[in-house]
Amino acid sequence: MPQCHSWSLTRMQMTRDSSTNEEARKIRYLGSGDDAIIRPGVVLVAPSHEYDHFLMRSAVFIYAIGLDEQENTIARGVVLDHPTAFTIGEMSPYVMGSLSENRLFRGGYDGSDTAMLLHSSGGPDGPVKSNTMIGSSGIFEGGIVSAMESADAGLIETNRCKFFFNYMQFTEKELDNMFAGVEDGDAWVSLEIPADYVLNSDYERGQLWSRLRNSIREIRIRS
Repeated sequence: MPQCHSWSLTRMQMTRDSSTNEEARKIRYLGSGDDAIIRPGVVLVAPSHEYDHFLMRSAVFIYAIGLDEQENTIARGVVLDHPTAFTIGEMSPYVMGSLSENRLFRGGYDGSDTAMLLHSSGGPDGPVKSNTMIGSSGIFEGGIVSAMESADAGLIETNRCKFFFNYMQFTEKELDNMFAGVEDGDAWVSLEIPADYVLNSDYERGQLWSRLRNSIREIRIRS
């Protein structure tokens, strides 16, 4: 895991939040294409012309931006709406109790089949031992033993935890190329979305992507 820094890929410090639609009001628009802001805690929404196997019809939660061993800036994220046919308990003997029934999502194709936990129960007052929030997202990473104990004790609901194996990794140049690709006005978009959108484990493939694309259209219509 690269060391995280406060550095962020900021193309233009401008945000909009101008929709009167109830769903769109929950979402903060952080730009598209070359104007997008990319930082930990945002969700990147693919355009319709993205054809990468993992990125097409995807919503990617960026959980870390930092430096690799060669001092190159990289961003790591997980695809939020690419479910597998398995629970985390079926794939990992180390996850037990009520959390073992949580659905496992495929975060990407990097990571050597490692698993990770995202949840909304950390912080100094949270029951799960995971103190550093990812950006301002309300999401925390790790603390699996504490999360299992908290879920079994009834201190947290299991739907506040979401499991992924593998992740997506992007260099700065790869992100620049992704966001530079515009067809018919359609490009990658950066958003901030509610924590429960990120942690929803009921999504089928591309379901969150479709939901966010509808919200983006509503935001643009009313802006």
